[in-house]
Amino acid sequence: MAQFHSLHFLQGNINHCARAQDLLLQSMAEWSIHVAVVAEPYFIPARDNWLGCADGLVAIIGETLIDPSRGRGWVAAVSGGIVIVGAYFSPNKNLADFEGFLVELGAVVGRYHPRPVLVLGDLNAKSSAWGSPVTDPRGEVLEEWTVTTGLVVLNRGSEYTCVRQRGGSIVDVSFASPSVASRVRDWRVAAEVETLSDHRYIRFDVSAQTASGRHPTTPINDGPRWALKRIDRELLEEASLVQSWIRESTTDGPVDVEAVALWFRGALTQICDASMPRVHQRSARRQVYWWTAEIAQLRIACVTARRRYTRYRRRRRRDPAEEDALYEVYRASKETLWLAIGDSKSRAREELLGSLDRDPWGRPYRWVRGKLRPWAPPLTQTMQPQLLEAVVSALFPERVGHVSPAMASPSATDSPEEESTDVPEVTQTETRAAVSRLRAKNTAPGPDGVPGRALVLTLKELEPQLRGLFTACLEQGQFPSVWKECGPNVGRLVLLRKEGRPADSPSAYRPIVLLDEAGKLLERIIADRLVSHLCREGPDLDENQFGFRRGRPTIDAITRVRALAEETVSRGGVVLAVSLDISNAFNTLPWSCIREALNYHRVPPYLRRTIGAYLEERCVTYWGRDGAGRCVMSCGVPQGSVLGPLLWNIGYDWVLRGELPSGADLTCYADDTLVTARGSSHREAALVATAAVSQVVNRIRRLGLEVALNKSEAMVFHGPRRAPAPGSHIVVSGARIAVESTMKYLGLVLDS
Repeated sequence: MAQFHSLHFLQGNINHCARAQDLLLQSMAEWSIHVAVVAEPYFIPARDNWLGCADGLVAIIGETLIDPSRGRGWVAAVSGGIVIVGAYFSPNKNLADFEGFLVELGAVVGRYHPRPVLVLGDLNAKSSAWGSPVTDPRGEVLEEWTVTTGLVVLNRGSEYTCVRQRGGSIVDVSFASPSVASRVRDWRVAAEVETLSDHRYIRFDVSAQTASGRHPTTPINDGPRWALKRIDRELLEEASLVQSWIRESTTDGPVDVEAVALWFRGALTQICDASMPRVHQRSARRQVYWWTAEIAQLRIACVTARRRYTRYRRRRRRDPAEEDALYEVYRASKETLWLAIGDSKSRAREELLGSLDRDPWGRPYRWVRGKLRPWAPPLTQTMQPQLLEAVVSALFPERVGHVSPAMASPSATDSPEEESTDVPEVTQTETRAAVSRLRAKNTAPGPDGVPGRALVLTLKELEPQLRGLFTACLEQGQFPSVWKECGPNVGRLVLLRKEGRPADSPSAYRPIVLLDEAGKLLERIIADRLVSHLCREGPDLDENQFGFRRGRPTIDAITRVRALAEETVSRGGVVLAVSLDISNAFNTLPWSCIREALNYHRVPPYLRRTIGAYLEERCVTYWGRDGAGRCVMSCGVPQGSVLGPLLWNIGYDWVLRGELPSGADLTCYADDTLVTARGSSHREAALVATAAVSQVVNRIRRLGLEVALNKSEAMVFHGPRRAPAPGSHIVVSGARIAVESTMKYLGLVLDS
């Protein structure tokens, strides 16, 4: 049976006041508000959870805002399946302007039809329909507009939404389409709190139906977690020793890699339980970073002073002097609160920056980089189920039956003689090298919850057992499913939002798969053996592939491009550079291409078999509002894995091995592909570039990858009087790529 949860809404006007905006954000945290509409904000920060109108007069604040639109005095977006329209209209404009504004606002509501709609804002119109004691001309026009658009008024009672020294008014209004109005609960004016504005908050809830009834901000139990800072190393070593004894006493016969991998995971869980406490599921913080108990008391004092003043004003007989004195107490209380918030924010910033010397890469660094965030539910839990399913399906498309282009000669395929080749045992040196890489990182734990640093400590006793398991995996050509995304509560998908892209587009999300650290150690050993084979026996990867290769940093790729350009320009020539955008590259590379590339590079059969098992039967598990979802993988390499980037390079290397026209070069950093073409003039360079890009795009497509030519960029390096004519471009596969004077590549801006 379907159940309900509620979305919490907040509406207000903060009169362009900085401290009122601070207080609004605290109120949102305290009340777990999902969506807020704020008129006259102090400023609108450039964050994904803020969406402002064209002239900064109204904003929507919410975690997931999709399908946005905006105009002068209004902004709209969809959140939680509901269209939210925020609006503000100045009291200083005339009635004709107001009527024109409502026509535009009505068109906005119509554009989102038939989806449920909320229209919230301060329209500076008075009407008895929403509790005002008088109806003015604006109110009459707004009443007619409400009927025309089919909306209903949510305002209840006659509590003022705007209160000034000499009176009050009801100008903040809430409208809803009937389908939403029937689900609105507890609409009220929050007269019990101070806002530091002459407007009061409006609060209400909207019940929403889901199949599971899970609240979007409720953390889902996604596996155990332990408090690593409270680890008892002595207990951990003792527990590891006990597990080692247990394993030695039960070792008999051939190794069942699936069973042993499951045992190892269970052993790690017991060791962690014995040596450190578990971390309980987190809940959203109920306060902003600068909030203190003192400020909370000052806010209460403000409310008390205001109530005394408003109660006195309701008396029939009043002493003007006493009334002014009570108002002065209220005003002073507000000023004290205002100053306290400013002082608290300043102290918090000073404390944060003061810790820079003690912890240069901790909180100050993450704050500057924008990585310090209050707890929020995983992105997948805040997205609409239909959107989440569409995004996951687009990021992990189904691709079976793709035929890879031939890369290897028939002699490179498996033969009976090769199948019988002995598999080198995993050595202590290999294991410790992999462990040292793990020790140097501080990444999020996988689905088993075991921190990497805790795993490192257990290997003092369990390393022989783990090495034996790794050797058995390589001998049998298996990769345990417990270390892949197979099964419930094993591999978890995390979506990271990319800035500057619409929230309803799959390209706005980067998928990361969280994997057990023990499985990553096996991946590291396989990757190290692969790299060793490529370097010593080969064929090695193309020298112009710089991505994910030790000793080949990003700056080397940039330096190569710069050297090509400087050499050509110094001789009076021109270089045209074209950056190609490969759509969803890592998640769509067919496995058939990886297998064929492994044959080409003459990778030992035992590694090919193990990598084949690593790729097969993978799936991603994710948590949405309606519970767990699962998507089977049929192509691509997992982002968040150790082996994935290397397999991408091996599969994509065929593109770099292709012949290019004279004067053309190819530089790659993983999937970032840059074609450069040299010529004595721009026209000659453009002809070379057109031919080279066409060949490269054709090879990329033969790998089963898609090039987004509409997102590709081009620029030209030239000397004096060698600039191309305005509007220059090249055409590839019918797509026009404009030639600019600058281009962003590998995070840097290249300039002609």
